[in-house]
Amino acid sequence: QIVLVSGHLDSWDVGQGAMDDGGGAFISWEALSLIKDLGLRPKRTLRLVLWTAEEQGGIGAKQYYQLHKENISNFDIVMESDEGTFKPSGLGFTGNAKARDIVKEIMTLLQPTNVTDVYDNADGTDIDYWMRDGVPG
Repeated sequence: QIVLVSGHLDSWDVGQGAMDDGGGAFISWEALSLIKDLGLRPKRTLRLVLWTAEEQGGIGAKQYYQLHKENISNFDIVMESDEGTFKPSGLGFTGNAKARDIVKEIMTLLQPTNVTDVYDNADGTDIDYWMRDGVPG
């Protein structure tokens, strides 16, 4: 089973988009790095995807989806860090009630950082294909 963790690089060479979402790519990378540094052994495969071409119509995400959709039942959740590296307040989530309850339980672990809110929906150009097909995001 796969937990997909991701962010995209959509800053233009002369633009100011590095926080949206170059920062999200590094947040995702660091999350997996911390799990490794803590010596944790996840029960699922943690897959980091650093998306490209989000600003050009999400063609990187579309290509990835096309290549992997035949194994969609192997994806337990897809996550995308977007909107920069500002102070977080919680997670946006799209999925069924059972999955939402699991996410809410996990978010209680973040109580010391006051990042516990679970918002009613998630969106993201890079994970929308998966969520439309029923994968929690």
